[in-house]
Amino acid sequence: MSEEKYLVGIDAGTTGCKTVVFDLDGNPLGEDYREYPTLFPKPGWIEQSYDDIIPPLVESCRVAINKSGIDRTKIASLAFSSQAPLLTMLDEDGFLMRDFLSWQDLRGAPYIPKLREAYGAEKFYRETGDPLGTNSAAPKWAWLRDNEPENFERARWLLSEQEYLLKLWGAEEYWTDLSSASREGMLDVDTLEWSKGVHDLVGLPIEKRAKISTQPGQIVGSITGDIALRAGLPDGVPLAIGGHDQNCSTFGGGAVKGGDTVMVMGTFGSCYVVMDESRRDPQRKLVVKPNHGMGNWTIEAFSNTSASAFRWYRDTFGDLETSAGRVVGIDPYDMMTRQASRSPIGANGVTFLPYLAGASGARQNADARGNLFGFSLSTNKSDVVRAVLEGICFEMKDIINAQKAAGIDIDTIRLVGGAAKSPFWSQMLADSLGHPIEILANDQAGCLGAAMYAGVGVGVYDSCEEAAERAVKVSGRYEPDTSKAAEYEASFERFVESYEALDGRLF
Repeated sequence: MSEEKYLVGIDAGTTGCKTVVFDLDGNPLGEDYREYPTLFPKPGWIEQSYDDIIPPLVESCRVAINKSGIDRTKIASLAFSSQAPLLTMLDEDGFLMRDFLSWQDLRGAPYIPKLREAYGAEKFYRETGDPLGTNSAAPKWAWLRDNEPENFERARWLLSEQEYLLKLWGAEEYWTDLSSASREGMLDVDTLEWSKGVHDLVGLPIEKRAKISTQPGQIVGSITGDIALRAGLPDGVPLAIGGHDQNCSTFGGGAVKGGDTVMVMGTFGSCYVVMDESRRDPQRKLVVKPNHGMGNWTIEAFSNTSASAFRWYRDTFGDLETSAGRVVGIDPYDMMTRQASRSPIGANGVTFLPYLAGASGARQNADARGNLFGFSLSTNKSDVVRAVLEGICFEMKDIINAQKAAGIDIDTIRLVGGAAKSPFWSQMLADSLGHPIEILANDQAGCLGAAMYAGVGVGVYDSCEEAAERAVKVSGRYEPDTSKAAEYEASFERFVESYEALDGRLF
């Protein structure tokens, strides 16, 4: 029997962090989740602070290891699944000079047409695989350059979250991975190096950037001293490079070879299709990224809010369900999906546009905002919550339609993220998208992907492919009900018509 070993994956997400301890077969042995806040200094400005998002990572790691009951000396490695771009500015001594600038932040939007014109939209897309939207880092860096010039000039390091966390936890230098670097939209996705042209465009010196690793799970240091003690780790655990949270989620969903498709529906959402060649979307709507560690690429488009739009609904309108859930021990999301099940397809005419942080992906409109409309005197809460769920599904359908228009073939979709926990919502996705939906045995794909990268890095898996084959397991499948296709298509058409009626008028 092989020596007992364990892997730790930490998902440093947008709305919270989770640590999971896994055995080498991908079985979760202990986990812990911490929610944390987001800051909104002005409309469209979205930031996060060190005190809010960094200490919970350490505490989450310690509690998850304690819950696992494992011999902690058998922990083989640890890696992070991280946000990107979550921008940081560090001085010469490595101290943060300001709060983190979120990927959801919209203040760089006015720079998008300027950067496209200056560089050439087609050239930018061909080189970076990034359509240059509100999620891209270049317009955010341009805003910081012009509005915080003293910080921008004085900063020794201009980074995103993966490299910051690695250095904080013991990396000897600032390192990043292909998925995190390409998520900024400033990487040449074919040469796998920072684009000098794009960096020059923004006025960002490449020497202020992290080194890019093309080796999955590369060991960049060890976790020692105070942070090891506080995180519940034995001194000297190898620290591996992980990946962008969406890439970790697709890896944790088993997306390693051409044609594999994983839909992520968490705080952020997308549908990722693996490609064996670096293709581009003729319409420049879809993002092309290296599939870190696999030697291929993914093509995708983004939903800025996805399942977090459901969280918004819970926090804004679900006080009763949240309070009742605490008393009876039922997840308020389960209570709300039960409500939704009492409303028919199409939510009795209620439509929800889930663009709470602008539209990206198939729509690309930084000025878009969320809308709930179509109410009548007969509208009830079941209709509203169903409309929210359908609206989130329809944004994903918009993305899939854009992929199909670009010549991308999609068959079975593996679903990861919060939506996968709900049988009702998973079936709604299968019915509204017209594709089978597979659910995984482990619903923490981001943490699993990070842990698998760590395992590859220390050699407990020979390759990413072996890691996925061993640790990723399908536990359920939802077939689309073709008898519902016409009703969902009619509702989707109303969704699209509603967006187009508002576009350029009220947004």
